[in-house]
Amino acid sequence: MLLKLIKTRPYISGSHCEIWEINHLSSNRLLAEVFVLNEHLPAELFYRLTVSVRGICIQGRHCGFQWESERQEEAVTEYLRVVQECREEIRIEVCQPTPDLPGYQEIDYNPDDYPIVLGVDD
Repeated sequence: MLLKLIKTRPYISGSHCEIWEINHLSSNRLLAEVFVLNEHLPAELFYRLTVSVRGICIQGRHCGFQWESERQEEAVTEYLRVVQECREEIRIEVCQPTPDLPGYQEIDYNPDDYPIVLGVDD
């Protein structure tokens, strides 16, 4: 399972983030909105996520998310616990949102029909 922690609004003390479940078969789904202090915010990479007695852990450390409500935290934690019990690995990507630009990440800069130009020395 792939989750994305998208930093939507940065502040001096931390970032307001959205947790999305990425599913290419059905559709992507927003699981929760959280606030993450700078000292708990991991670098923008992929990490292994596990659910323990303490809650959600990233790379074995408690994530330190500040949830909008206790009910939301319990629902997301229980959902991830069920996924983990099925022996499915859970990964989370920490990232910035993609810009809302037409054609962004859809432009193929190396198309198959691009002409190959050989130099004289080739």
